[in-house]
Amino acid sequence: MKAIKNILVLLGLVGLCFVGRSQSVLIDRGVNAQGLWCFPIHKNENTYLYLPERARLSINKDSLPEFSYLRYILEKPSESETKTITEADGGGILNFMVLYDTPEESIVNAERFLKKKLENDSITIRGPVVFNSGKYTLISSILNPTSGTNKPQILGTGEAPILENSKIPLSFSIDPVKSKLLLESFKMATPDVSLVFELSFSGLTENYEAELEIDWSEVKKSHAFDAGGSIYFVGADVGLGFDKLRKDQAIKFTSTGSDASMESLVQTVYTKLLDLMFKKVPLEQVPDEHRGGLEDAIGSLISGNGAMGSRNTTGFGLNVSYQYKEHRTTGKSNMVFNGRSNVSRNHYVTFNAGNLYKEYGENKEIFKDVPLWDPAFQQRDVYVGIDGNIEREFDKMLNSVTVKLNKKHENGDETIKEVLLTKDTFKASNGKVAMKYLNHEDTDRSQWLHYDYMTTWKFIGGGSYSEEWKTENAAMINLYTPFQRRKIELSGDLASLKDNDIRAIAVRIKYDFFGDPKTQNLTLYPSDNINEKYFEITLPKGVEEVDYSITWFLKNEAPRQKKGVDKYGLIFIDEMPNL
Repeated sequence: MKAIKNILVLLGLVGLCFVGRSQSVLIDRGVNAQGLWCFPIHKNENTYLYLPERARLSINKDSLPEFSYLRYILEKPSESETKTITEADGGGILNFMVLYDTPEESIVNAERFLKKKLENDSITIRGPVVFNSGKYTLISSILNPTSGTNKPQILGTGEAPILENSKIPLSFSIDPVKSKLLLESFKMATPDVSLVFELSFSGLTENYEAELEIDWSEVKKSHAFDAGGSIYFVGADVGLGFDKLRKDQAIKFTSTGSDASMESLVQTVYTKLLDLMFKKVPLEQVPDEHRGGLEDAIGSLISGNGAMGSRNTTGFGLNVSYQYKEHRTTGKSNMVFNGRSNVSRNHYVTFNAGNLYKEYGENKEIFKDVPLWDPAFQQRDVYVGIDGNIEREFDKMLNSVTVKLNKKHENGDETIKEVLLTKDTFKASNGKVAMKYLNHEDTDRSQWLHYDYMTTWKFIGGGSYSEEWKTENAAMINLYTPFQRRKIELSGDLASLKDNDIRAIAVRIKYDFFGDPKTQNLTLYPSDNINEKYFEITLPKGVEEVDYSITWFLKNEAPRQKKGVDKYGLIFIDEMPNL
């Protein structure tokens, strides 16, 4: 009976994933229904999907939180010949599992609220939004091994699951002093362990009719981004900079439509400007001296001044910085926004361990102090963090991913482990992939946690990419794809082609994908809708430039051609060269 129940739950999740992928929500029509944000489905507007409400510790089969804080004591040789009582060695190991979900009561209340507010008894809430991607950011001052201040700092980030009720395992080892500090912190209402989920989802906007004009000379004159290409900006600063560009008339956009959709239109326009003017820099690549703004923004979110009670679905993201690009473009650029757009938004859910000690302080399965006199019988589990995004890449780009682990022990032994992830093994693992190593006379407890690993990516079509060996001490290896999706749009007035005796335009792009040359072509005619003409390509991370050529075919004249390099994701097709 239990097996049948598990199968039904799995089928439900598969069906939910299919619904989330096949049906877009109307992103401008979200309703805060008793604290639960709900969005109607396009062409099925009596059916809503919701954004998960909370993050919490997962619960095991014994109804206990999946959390443990073990403080261990080790013997240490005495350095004093006169003192008979000295300090022992030791530390603490913190393990916990976090998930995000929504109480059934909140869903029932939200559905009742929607029916009453919209005066429609046929409204139903089908389930949660299925996110396109997810990240988590862990904040702590005590757990940070390099922290010398009491200010919370970003301890780490990783890929978060895109489905509700999926668990994230976290594990940390700390020294004896910090183990005592952390124990005292757990006795408080909000201990020094917090986490933010940033979950990206997409949907359709309302119908827009708007035009954006960028005067690049005025952009350069503006002091909106004085710092230039060497400084990193957080999303909030980027938004303020764009506001200043509008105020300075460096960017202008006009629109027709209701004021109700203006906020979403501004966000859509700003997202386009973000792609043109900034380069995304992952959090792990941001220098420490430039992370202050990110830490302040995340700290504000955790303290309750951010997304806890608000929609806060900004498109800029919280786990990245933005580096200003050096622009050599001159003149003016015009873009047209016509019809509905499929846009991305972010939803934030925050987690804090809460006052666990008050309820479980006497439970030895949750909080425990133990002497470890013989570490020889311990083993280390190193998990491989896998996200639903990688599963989709197995259908598009990937044949396999190999993860190798090499542990060098104090006695000279080496433990070498390897896991091979394919489309089939990924599904069979159910997200639980791990490699183990034992203690081979490893007396240095901290050094025993360190190991080396590398990944090798095999692509469909025969290409491959091997990353360098890296040293890590965390309990999880997070897999990040070494490539990135990129969209290259075409801009220009197709209606003017006939007036210039142009019969068609051919656009070709060339780029390299880990040693494998790629080519794509597009042909445009006067009757085409330019908004439907664009390239979607995959580039290695860090690669920005793509070679392109444009050929104009004219009546009774030889074709004209122009070649160039694009690094902004926008190719103008109405700049035909003269003979």
